[in-house]
Amino acid sequence: MLMKDISVWFYSIEILKNIFFIPSNLANITRQSNNIIGLENKLEAINQKLNELDIQSILQKLDTLSQNQASAANIKTKAPINLELNELVSKIQEGFENHFLQLESILFIYNSLPNLKFLPATRGWAGSPDFLAKIVELILKEKPLFVLEAGSGVSSVIIGLALKLNNYGESISLEHDITYANITSENMGINELEMKSVVKHSPLIEYNNLEQKWIWYDINELKFSNKIDMLIVDGPPRITQELARYPAIPILHEYFSARFTILIDDSKRDDEAIIIQKWIVFLETNKYKVKIENFINYEKGMTILQVYRC
Repeated sequence: MLMKDISVWFYSIEILKNIFFIPSNLANITRQSNNIIGLENKLEAINQKLNELDIQSILQKLDTLSQNQASAANIKTKAPINLELNELVSKIQEGFENHFLQLESILFIYNSLPNLKFLPATRGWAGSPDFLAKIVELILKEKPLFVLEAGSGVSSVIIGLALKLNNYGESISLEHDITYANITSENMGINELEMKSVVKHSPLIEYNNLEQKWIWYDINELKFSNKIDMLIVDGPPRITQELARYPAIPILHEYFSARFTILIDDSKRDDEAIIIQKWIVFLETNKYKVKIENFINYEKGMTILQVYRC
């Protein structure tokens, strides 16, 4: 009975995968042919991820486990098999739910940003679609005057497009790697974002005026014409130092508006969890009130801090 139920479940997945690629559905997403092509590429990537599940192989493994369970002579043997089977099914289900969330997020981005001309890749080191969709949602709702991003990439394009759609606000993205800074600048140029959203090459330098020595982006040459209403933290990379993203708040806190929002990607990682707690301690010590919201179901995890000056 178990194998029959699982087979039906996988069959349902195959049906959903086919539905995702119905051309008429794609035509309803956007009228711009370039966007359709881009979206099809994103959907194809998600489809490939689903295919990597190798359904037949998984079913064979489940069948073997089921046979082993049936032939087991005592409960001590059955228990580990049950546990392995449950873990396998749970992992498959989590993977499918994540891919569906990324698909939903891509559709949201395309529907919300009609001014999008080119969306860079959203896999690997880049921000995941769920993270990017939340950025779009918050910028469109909160309408920040100034957004500062630590790190750069596809998120920089998304930030600029959302601000442009608001017809309000500007952004700066800090990038320590000149190669990535140039790539992001080129992608922003394709989307005609040069006027209000820019990437600044900001090498990592030592800051000795904090509670300990840290390295972070060089902001000495930056002139903040407005207070920071939204801070998006997706850099520097953790290979640069332990708790690499922590210095953002101690270094920037004098530039924050009376009410501002912090978004941090990769909050499933141990380092980021520690960083967030240290941020809260720092902000509350400096007379800020902090409201925290965790998105643990996001692919890499994401946390939003709503901060108010007391």
